[in-house]
Amino acid sequence: MSENHQQVTETTGKDLVVRSQKMAAALSSYARALTFENRSRRNLYKLAGLAPRVRDQIFAKLLIGAFILCFAMPFTASVVYYSFIASKIYTSEVRFVVRSAAPMLSRDRYTGSTVEPKEKIVQDTAILLNYLDSPAMVQALQKQVSFKGLFGSSDIDFLSRLPDDATIEDVENYWEGKYSSWVNPKSGIIELEVSAFSAADANDLMHKVLKIVEDRINQLNSGMWGNLEASANKDVDDATEELATLRDKFRNFQNESGVFDVAMTADSIVTILTTLETGTAELKSRRDALAQSVAADAPQLAELDRQLAARLEQEQNLRTLTTGTDASSGPNLAAKSQIFKDIELSVSLAEKRLASAITELEKVKLVSSLQLVYLDAFTEPTMPDTNKYPNVPLRIFISLLICLSTWSVISGILVYTRHKLD
Repeated sequence: MSENHQQVTETTGKDLVVRSQKMAAALSSYARALTFENRSRRNLYKLAGLAPRVRDQIFAKLLIGAFILCFAMPFTASVVYYSFIASKIYTSEVRFVVRSAAPMLSRDRYTGSTVEPKEKIVQDTAILLNYLDSPAMVQALQKQVSFKGLFGSSDIDFLSRLPDDATIEDVENYWEGKYSSWVNPKSGIIELEVSAFSAADANDLMHKVLKIVEDRINQLNSGMWGNLEASANKDVDDATEELATLRDKFRNFQNESGVFDVAMTADSIVTILTTLETGTAELKSRRDALAQSVAADAPQLAELDRQLAARLEQEQNLRTLTTGTDASSGPNLAAKSQIFKDIELSVSLAEKRLASAITELEKVKLVSSLQLVYLDAFTEPTMPDTNKYPNVPLRIFISLLICLSTWSVISGILVYTRHKLD
């Protein structure tokens, strides 16, 4: 009996030793896991087989909510919108260059040379591109088309249409998304695209845009030529007034001097002087012949002497009138001739200036009556057969990337926050 009892005691003792060794090994395994694998309390609960805490349950639900709100719902909405709801947008395209119809006037206003306005064309191109993006362009378009009817129709999806209560600033921002333009800096070729919700509307809108821009540039140039025309008119008026003043001066001098034409007057004086000298010579011959037959104090000789003296005085007066220096008789014919020449030269120059001013005025009037700038479209505005937007596969792919990125960022923040709280 005692032997049996002793055997049972030994067996029990061995079992206890084995159990204690197994328990020690398990505790050692748990300790190593906690020390080297993961030191968070959450993993401690897992290793110990305990239920997760409320905070862990909240974070798990937040992660699920982030997936639904940041990825599943937005991506599904994008697929549905772009596949079934989004309105088709058609784009009309045109390519053109800005050309001048007439060369600008040269800086030398009294020559016939001209220069090509290359710098002016570059400036007009820059003005065109800037005008497309201006509020004035929107206002000009609204005078010809109804933005509400064109872009605010109920047939257009709610995200793409122009709101009914849109302000002018909203309309301007909306227009910026309906056109695009590029310019080649080397060739000056401009590519313009205009979008609408039907092919016909896009094509019609493109024609209106081109017409408005072309008219606007020509209005600016018309203002410039209007100023030139006013300046040319003033030049003509000044030249006319100067010529009238010189002609009045010429006429007054003719009246004061009694000489209408110097050459005619000189010819008349020479003719008269020649006649007087001929008569004087004849009279001297008669006197000399008579002096041989009558006494020296004869009345016939006295009469001939009186006539000779009168003729000589007339000859002297005529010579003084032409080339004399007698101050009491005023300027002689030679001096008057110089004055006539000076006045006639001034009148001739004034007439040339007036003719040049009139020619310049006619040139400005001719050029200002032309359409100076043309948008030379070497491709007609296209009538699109298919819509360019939206590109459904591309839009869905971009939406996928955005949703994945958003969900990844939000999930990363939640995971990082949970680790910080452990």
